[in-house]
Formats: sequence, C-alpha cells, structure tokens
Amino acid sequence: MADFCTAALTMDADATLRHVVLRYFHVFMLQLAATALADAKYPVEQRLARWLLMAHDRLGHELPLTHDFFALMLGVRRPSVTEALHILEERQCVRAERSLVVVRNRAKLEELAGDAYGVPEGEYRRLLLRE
Repeated sequence: MADFCTAALTMDADATLRHVVLRYFHVFMLQLAATALADAKYPVEQRLARWLLMAHDRLGHELPLTHDFFALMLGVRRPSVTEALHILEERQCVRAERSLVVVRNRAKLEELAGDAYGVPEGEYRRLLLRE
C-alpha cells in the first residue's frame, strides 16, 4: 500500500509523469477491450493471426512459443491451435516448428487478422511513441 501511495503522490506532483501514465492506461484498457471483442467475435485462426502480429511487434520474426501457450492465451484447446496454425502455414503466413513459430509474411497475417488487429496498436503509436 505504501508503494501505491508513493506512486500516487509522485503522479500528483509531476504532471508529465501523470500524463504518460494516463496515456499508457488508456492504451492498456483499449487493448483489453479489443481482446475481449476478438475473443467473442472472431474465429480461432483470426485471433491467432492477431496474437502473432502482437507478438511479432514485440519479439520479431521468431517466436519461441508453444501450442500450449497459444491455447492458454486464446482460451481454446490445443488441437484448435494446431488446426489454426496449419491454416496459417497453408497460406504461407508462418512456419511452425516445435516450440517455435516463424512469421514469414506479415502482410498476409494482417490481411487474415483483419479488423481484429490494429486499433490499440495505432493508439499506442499515436499516444506513446510521439517525439
């Protein structure tokens, strides 16, 4: 509790810090809402494409992640992830190996993800990456 109080007092005293934290919180909440929407609205392969794009943004082309991890993140059974990865491989978006997914064609992944990807990422760039 003391750490929270210290952080709150620091934010009260520093308008720049408060502004950055509130921008980050806005983007975080937008990402959370986009995830809930994607989980309710889109099929597994589209949600996986979205998730792979988000991971690619942060980690690059080689993603050292397992089918079990994707199943946990997407809230589906492992066989559903395997099936979705096969679809993405057939479309030459990714190459999946044991505990590794390699993004081969980001543009195709973006096309498959459609409007499930991009809004929070655009807000992140707009609000937090400004110079």
